Amino acid sequence: MLLTRTFKQIAAAAAIVVASLGAASPAFADITASATSSGSSSAYTLVARITPEAQYLGRGKLYFVILHGSQIYVLSETRGFIPYTGGEPAAYRTITQATETITVQGWNTTAQAGASVFVGFGTDVMDMINNGRFKQVATLPQAPAPTPTPTPPVVTNPYAVHNGSYVCYDEYGRSGSITASFTASATTIDVTRLSNIPVYSYSLPASTILQEPGYRIYHSTPYPLKLVMLKLSGGSYSLAVGYQGSTYSSEIMYACTKL
Repeated sequence: MLLTRTFKQIAAAAAIVVASLGAASPAFADITASATSSGSSSAYTLVARITPEAQYLGRGKLYFVILHGSQIYVLSETRGFIPYTGGEPAAYRTITQATETITVQGWNTTAQAGASVFVGFGTDVMDMINNGRFKQVATLPQAPAPTPTPTPPVVTNPYAVHNGSYVCYDEYGRSGSITASFTASATTIDVTRLSNIPVYSYSLPASTILQEPGYRIYHSTPYPLKLVMLKLSGGSYSLAVGYQGSTYSSEIMYACTKL
C-alpha cells in the first residue's frame, strides 16, 4: 500500500506547510499544474491543468487522485472515480498533449468534503511518486451547514425527569421500592413497599419553610410528619423519604436511588 502511505504523508506535510507558511496550495514537486473550481459542493466543477515534461508526451500517464481521510480515490476518464484498494491504480488517461486538462463537472463532493485533490504524471504511478511529479491543486469544499433543528418546546414540568421507580435503604440496610412523581408544587409517592412506614402513600406540598440549595423539599405538618427531599441534579441516592409518627416515636429515614 505504498500509494496510500505516500499520499497520507503528503497530506500531513501539506497541513504543516499551510500552517507555517500560509501557502494556499503547497506543491510537492516542481511541476506545472493548477486548478480552477466553481459551484457548490452538490454541483461542483473542477478544471485541472497540467503540463507534463516533453519526454512523457505519447508514453506517460496522467493521474487524478483524491485523498479523503484514509481513503484514496483515483479518476479514470472511462471508468469514473474508483476507490483505491492496492496495486497499480488506474490512470486518468495517456498523455497526448503538451498541456493536459482534466474537467469534472456536476460533481457532488458532499461525502468527500475537505478532501485533497492531486494531479501528477509518470510512466506509471511509482515513477510519479519516486520522482515527485505530483502536486496538490485543490481542496474540496465543505458541505453547507445543516438546517438548524427546531428548538423543542419548553418542558412544562422540569421535575418530571425525576418521576419513576426508586429503590430505598434505611440505616439498618432494610430495603424497599417506591414510585414517585414530582412537580414544583407537590409530590405523590407510593410507599406501600416500605414496610416500617405505616401509611400507603404520601401526597405532600412543596415546603415554604424548609429550603436547601440544590434540593426541593416537600413535607406535612403536624404529626405524623412526612418528609421528602429531592436532589435536583439527580444521581445516586438523590431522594430521601422520612416519617415520624409522633414526638416520642423514632424517625424513619430512607435514602433512595432511581432505577
